[in-house]
Amino acid sequence: MISVIISRDKSGKILRLSADGHAGYEEEGRDIICAAISTLMTTAVNALEEQLSWKDFFLVEGGETSFIEVWVPDKVSDSEMKTAQIILRTIVRGILDTEETVNENYGTEYLRVITQEELR
Repeated sequence: MISVIISRDKSGKILRLSADGHAGYEEEGRDIICAAISTLMTTAVNALEEQLSWKDFFLVEGGETSFIEVWVPDKVSDSEMKTAQIILRTIVRGILDTEETVNENYGTEYLRVITQEELR
């Protein structure tokens, strides 16, 4: 199962996204659920890097348990935060749409999305 965690602050700003695990829907390289989440998370990294020129704001680990995490750095300008929120809200919309589609068409054992509050 892939677990996606969306971490927000008290005001609702997205501070962190992480995706962990494999869906197990199909063999590696053919799993459409893994591909969808991987594409969305990679798009988040690429968009933040391209639009904000951020460095050192993500972590990717492969192997048996795949893991990717993207976060908003501690010290960003108001303008950067606004741009980051547009990008991250778009990615979260895609993740939530994917979860809904997967649950309706394939079952609930492949993808789980959790939202949590992060103190910062």
